[in-house]
Amino acid sequence: MRYIASILLFLAVLMFGCKTTETKPEETQPALHPSETRGEIVQKTSLDALMEQGINYAMEGNYDEAYLAFTGVLNLDPGYFDAYILRARVAFASVSDVTKVEENFSAITYNSVNQASSVQIVKYNSSIRDLTSALEINPEDAETYVRRGRVHAERGNLDEALKDYDKAIELDPEMVRAYNGRGNLNADKGGYDAAIKDFDEAIKLHPQYAEAFNNRGLVYVQRNGTGDIDKAIADYSEAIKIDPEFSIAYNNRGLAYMAKGDSDKAIADFSKVIELDPAHSSAYINRGKANAAKKDWDKAIADYSEMIKANPNNASAYNARGLAYAEKGEANNAITDYTNAIRLNPNLAAAYNNRGAEYAIRNDNTRALADFVQALRIEPNNEAAQQNLNDLRRVQGR
Repeated sequence: MRYIASILLFLAVLMFGCKTTETKPEETQPALHPSETRGEIVQKTSLDALMEQGINYAMEGNYDEAYLAFTGVLNLDPGYFDAYILRARVAFASVSDVTKVEENFSAITYNSVNQASSVQIVKYNSSIRDLTSALEINPEDAETYVRRGRVHAERGNLDEALKDYDKAIELDPEMVRAYNGRGNLNADKGGYDAAIKDFDEAIKLHPQYAEAFNNRGLVYVQRNGTGDIDKAIADYSEAIKIDPEFSIAYNNRGLAYMAKGDSDKAIADFSKVIELDPAHSSAYINRGKANAAKKDWDKAIADYSEMIKANPNNASAYNARGLAYAEKGEANNAITDYTNAIRLNPNLAAAYNNRGAEYAIRNDNTRALADFVQALRIEPNNEAAQQNLNDLRRVQGR
């Protein structure tokens, strides 16, 4: 990842003005201000030390210890706004799947909301409580509404997230991140036109906002109206122009080129993703599919193998490689891959159908029949499996 959450946490501390102390060697204690008692000075020093400790832990990615340090701050000073913000941030960062997060909790790449795990729910709830406490201290802070909206969205509370983004925009009509976040939400809810309007506004306010171009491109793909794929490609290209190392935009543009049937351009984009971010394993399977579209089976197999090497539990990669082996006439390798895909994901209907097809070619009709039937149990509307089953029964005279 180009941006590490812990470093962003530290940058956020600088932005919010949370201070740490630097004691000169010759100083043994801070000087008293005429209006301060020694006890107040000691408490300030303790607060500063705990804040610095929390920041350092966060920078190291040690979120549990950072959380405890910020809790210590709040035990000493329950009205410390920045401590609530930072404690919320480390709770969020400890379980968030977001790979690139802005300084204000706003995802810069569109991700549809997934069902949160039980551990994530606990952390998200903790983050929401702290952000709510911060808003009780400063109810006019638009950025905190954006942050809380982001966590609500990850938690699956879409209506609450929408309220927070709306409130942020009400307080600050030029809050770019609020438009970006609300655009993501509208897209999640199927409101593609509303989402595009939000990203339009974000781009109007911040013409160099690469992430908003990327997000709008994704919504064009989802809406899939006349000319939308071309609009998406234009948006991804603008995002890349603004940020030439934006690997996700290259990946998304590659997928859009594939949708247009332009495999060569898709391969070029997926190759760029791999160059920029070798750990982006999904780019291998995407490039493999583009190579398969060109019937370059050896390159497709090589890409799927890289994906499997990076993620040995990816059933879809085994299934895709099995198809490539089948096209090469390597039936044994194909069946082995389909079987591995089924082992990893017993509900992958496509793998049953594909294996059944290989068995049918071998005239192993008993196994073929069993696989086609199982594929249809999993997906009753699977047209390919139904066609294969019908063809098999005709051959058998049933």
